[in-house]
Amino acid sequence: RARARANVNADLADVERDARNAGRALVRVSRAFAVDLGDAARDGARTAREYVALPATEYNLIDPENVSRASDDANGFVVSAGRQKLLFLDVEPRGTVRVDASEEGCVQSLVDAVIVNRNPDDAKATKIIDAINASLKDLRLRNEVTATRCEDTGRASIRCQIDVWGDFREGVFARAGTRLNTILGWSLGAVMPWFLTQLAADYARWARDEPRTTAENASLASVAGKIIAGSRGKLPEGVRECECVEIVR
Repeated sequence: RARARANVNADLADVERDARNAGRALVRVSRAFAVDLGDAARDGARTAREYVALPATEYNLIDPENVSRASDDANGFVVSAGRQKLLFLDVEPRGTVRVDASEEGCVQSLVDAVIVNRNPDDAKATKIIDAINASLKDLRLRNEVTATRCEDTGRASIRCQIDVWGDFREGVFARAGTRLNTILGWSLGAVMPWFLTQLAADYARWARDEPRTTAENASLASVAGKIIAGSRGKLPEGVRECECVEIVR
């Protein structure tokens, strides 16, 4: 326990130093994957194009308790991850997302992200959270989900491209330097394939006009195993990596 406590204290000391960091991290990371919808996209079924456009009108229906419309933007939504406790930190991650319809789907853009300090009287926690927020203010993320077709088979697919960028000169991201590109690229490659399998399953239920609930109660270990497999390049059945399309930042 003493060793674990020492390691935690060392990590926290690093984060505290980040608040004074004068380094820089220039981040430009993009990954794209697509998932085959298989027989779910049969003739007569509601189309994938209709499905991927849903967030533009129904984003706040995903989780009404934690997603609300932004007061100053008709297409904006404030998303809360809920109150979280980590070590001695008591926080609420919160972001503002803009959702715009595109020709083949929708684009979700992170406009603002912040860690809300739920215990502002704790000076040490405040210093750490300030260091994180110093970087988050420069974070930009764009997630485009579109309906497409596989070039080889012609079957209906859902494609997702996530672009992350920022010029970080303060806080934890600045200290990470160029390593941040590698970390983010690896993370997207791990999570996106699994995420697309969930979209495909949800589309199949929606196309059949069935309740959009989780089909099976997957264990955390099972989900983690699939994500780790993605990080090693072992893609789920029906998922393929795609060439990224250059975007205007």
